[in-house]
Amino acid sequence: MNYSARLDALRRALPGLKCDALVVSELTNVRYLCGFTGTSGMIVVSRNGAHFITDFRYQSQAAVQVEPRYATVIAERGLWKAASQLLKKEKAAHIAFEAEHTSVATLEEITKLLKPAAPIATQRVIEKLRLHKDADELSITRRAITVIDECFDHICGVMKPGMTEREVSDELSSAMRARGASGPSFTTIVASGLRSALPHGVASDKALEAGDLVTIDMGAIVDGYCSDMTRTVCLGKPQRRQQEIYEVVWRAQTASAEALRPGLGCKEADAVARKVIEDAGYGQYFGHGLGHGVGLEIHEQPRLSRLGKGKLAPGMLVTCEPGIYIEGWGGVRIEDMLLITETGAENLTGAPKPRKLRAL
Repeated sequence: MNYSARLDALRRALPGLKCDALVVSELTNVRYLCGFTGTSGMIVVSRNGAHFITDFRYQSQAAVQVEPRYATVIAERGLWKAASQLLKKEKAAHIAFEAEHTSVATLEEITKLLKPAAPIATQRVIEKLRLHKDADELSITRRAITVIDECFDHICGVMKPGMTEREVSDELSSAMRARGASGPSFTTIVASGLRSALPHGVASDKALEAGDLVTIDMGAIVDGYCSDMTRTVCLGKPQRRQQEIYEVVWRAQTASAEALRPGLGCKEADAVARKVIEDAGYGQYFGHGLGHGVGLEIHEQPRLSRLGKGKLAPGMLVTCEPGIYIEGWGGVRIEDMLLITETGAENLTGAPKPRKLRAL
């Protein structure tokens, strides 16, 4: 990972924040900037230096993981106490913190520790850097996607009536680890029959039955990066309405995936899929957004939805996952991961998504 480039990008952002230093305390952001994977750490970045702060438990781990450009400090009386001492030595008058990741109690603490310096609230500074994936991130993510592509192929060969949803989920978790993943990137969704109408129907003890629609939404973590994919299949020959609704979702997913490109608004991307579903008469049954960013976290910016903000740009990695969910009947969702390129979007998901509902 090119942590030096990430640190340089952050330092270039400091003048725009009107601060002398930024304290990064959210652990995912800390990992993004230096590679540290422990549970206690923060980074202080000023215009002239950078320090990584942790406690005694992680001294050896930090020596191995943390980017050499950071001077490592072992805190004895709390991370913010150590940070305040560093910042006072540097005579930083305007110190920024991550407002979204700071509790009211912590803000009260740091306000006292930093006096007379004034703490400045910032919003999603590191998250904005994380929007655009670099070559290292994409290489790892492709591996994480390959894992779930292979796992989906595997589960289609073993899934059958009589298995419970939980058994399918457990089999997928085992298959992910066997292929090099550290585990699922979220609680695997296996929703069959009437339960497929639950967009987040995590696996239950319900047994799969012949004729069921089965929606599987799964992801794997490889070297900290997440993948995400959804497919819907049928246990046996699909009924006419199952095929009809599946094909509406397939057309919505295909059309919106093909529309993704730099400059397209997040709302506009969502609208492409929504129009297909609405025109087919199922608009009221598509209640969530089209997709979201994926990276070190399974849900990142940008958000492709009716409330989405901003536009797509090269290097963004997003899901495209429209669905139809009808209570008392069932549901269908199809999801791929796509990389926004200079000219359009590259579909990184390799698992088949045929126009005709797959029968197992």
